[in-house]
Amino acid sequence: MKRILICFGTRPEYIKVKSLIDNLPNVKSCFTGQHEQLLENIKVDYKLDMSENISDNRLNNIICCIMKHTHIFDNLDYVLVQGDTTSAIAMALSAFNNGIKVIHLEAGLRSNNLKDPYPEEANRQLISRIADIHLCPTEFNKANLLKENVSGEIYVTGNTGLDNISKEGCEYGDKVLITMHRRDNHEKMEQWFQTMETIAKKYEHIEFLIPLHPNPNVQKHRNLFQKVKVVEPMTHEAIIEYVKGCKFVISDSGGLQEECSYLNKKIIVCRKTTERPESIGVHSFMCENPEMLEALVEQINESYDVASVCPYGTGESWKNITSIINEPVINIENIVSSHIISETISETISETISETISETISETISETISETISDTTK
Repeated sequence: MKRILICFGTRPEYIKVKSLIDNLPNVKSCFTGQHEQLLENIKVDYKLDMSENISDNRLNNIICCIMKHTHIFDNLDYVLVQGDTTSAIAMALSAFNNGIKVIHLEAGLRSNNLKDPYPEEANRQLISRIADIHLCPTEFNKANLLKENVSGEIYVTGNTGLDNISKEGCEYGDKVLITMHRRDNHEKMEQWFQTMETIAKKYEHIEFLIPLHPNPNVQKHRNLFQKVKVVEPMTHEAIIEYVKGCKFVISDSGGLQEECSYLNKKIIVCRKTTERPESIGVHSFMCENPEMLEALVEQINESYDVASVCPYGTGESWKNITSIINEPVINIENIVSSHIISETISETISETISETISETISETISETISETISDTTK
């Protein structure tokens, strides 16, 4: 049985590895501490220390603090990392340097713009180059990896972020959830929030609620809200319950794009690009800048209901992954065997065709000579 270390450093990562930690046999867990304030009282086998200031650059510091811990790789077959965080690339690279195979959960997502989102797009592309097993949410993600000609095994499993969600109790109420936190929105955060406040005042009968992210670049604009209801960061369970009862969502979150699709709620995506294009125009609607937001809100408020198949999975991705991980023979061996079999079949076919052609040519030549001799004799 394969020995796997499942790693995470942020709340979104934990949400997407939880079903695997709960259900996969023979696993250990490691919390890097990247978002320690968002994850408290979680039981793990390893909790890394992120307090040491090795570098003035925060991203470099996270990587250095993680990579100095090599004892976590003892007696392992695989390290599983999720998504595209700095914790994910640091753990994947450290495992690679220590000769441990890497499993990439939520593989193959691409915006194809290294600056948007930054640094996530670079992180996930780098992990793809060293991963041994790629677990893709959709066929679109698999196609991305095939196009990049990555090594390793590629599987389509659905997204594990939906494994923890129940559709029970979904309805359309006069509520709208707002979340904003991405680094690429920090420069325009004041403008985004001012626009949201203006929209909220226009729709007096609708409750607009924002759980304000703890990042200082978000918190400093808190006082811009009056009609928009500001609350402290909510648990994932509380957010999902709110989404179940809302009309639609305004957010820059990738995870909420998947969750809204699963719960059949429309979401206005406040970003220039998305690595989740599968639901665009059905559940997801791109909003590149604050100037576009009011028109989109008006459009979706008039037609908010949607009933469509979620492209990100059925909520049982952990079962698909369990069957893959627990295969008695790793698929790389199967791929090699298949390749050998394929070559053997090709050679056999080639030899058969060659022999057939040779026999046909030989018979034709023989018949032609016989006919020529016969004619000459006559």
